[in-house]
Amino acid sequence: MFVKPFRYQRAESLADACAMLRDAGGGAKAIAGGQSLLPMMNLGLLDLDAVVDVGHVEGIRGVTRDGGYLSIGALTRHADLERDAAVRAGQPLVSEAVRWIGSSRIRSRGTLGGSLAHSDPAAELPLAMIVAGAEYDLTDGSATRSVKATDFHQGFFTTDLAEDELLERVRVPVLGPGWGWGFAEVSRRRGDFALVAAAALARVAEGRVIEARLGLCGVADRPIRLGAVEIAVEGATADELDARVGPIEGIEPASDTNASADHRRHLARVLAIRALTDAVRRGGSA
Repeated sequence: MFVKPFRYQRAESLADACAMLRDAGGGAKAIAGGQSLLPMMNLGLLDLDAVVDVGHVEGIRGVTRDGGYLSIGALTRHADLERDAAVRAGQPLVSEAVRWIGSSRIRSRGTLGGSLAHSDPAAELPLAMIVAGAEYDLTDGSATRSVKATDFHQGFFTTDLAEDELLERVRVPVLGPGWGWGFAEVSRRRGDFALVAAAALARVAEGRVIEARLGLCGVADRPIRLGAVEIAVEGATADELDARVGPIEGIEPASDTNASADHRRHLARVLAIRALTDAVRRGGSA
């Protein structure tokens, strides 16, 4: 594909970037790592008048502990997120999800904010964030608002971001005592887009589930929580999960050249049980 000419604009602050997006009237997108935006442009899936480079904006990179939350800047690279000790200790589900993203080259350039704003329905980080109960801080350069991850991801590459807003920071709850985590994915090759992935958190006492959080991606137009399964596994041990989890209801997987809808339905149950089992066993040993 030949990409039509577009303007390159470099922002030095969030206010500058939001103003540039506002002036473009919907004809511009922000770019940081470029691992999602540039391929879409090259494939002719996006026709832009301008790209706004936010990669040099200060103050929205890195991880800090803020009470019971991890505060993660939107420009934090995947590779840094994967290696960060505070993330591994406080919310290891996020660290594990990052390990499944593309290749090491992609992880060294791609950013947390870019992945979440892109909102691919088969992406690992949006899934991890809805299961973890994360909240996103969005800004238009002058005011900031907070949105729950489950409300932010609205459909196929569709989010709650306004045309002149940027994702500034993500706040992820830190796991407390008794919580375990699990992440399971199937793709055609390691690093390819997930056919289906499952993420789970479980709080365990005396070997039984007190509370569970479970989600899937690759089976709908956005990452989804499986509330009925979460309720069904309460009180179960790791060995009882298979009997408690029936067919996964409420999912709408598509058939494509990679997998049929029936195969994705099968994977949904298998991976949900696998992720839950890991979460319960880790919670029981915490």
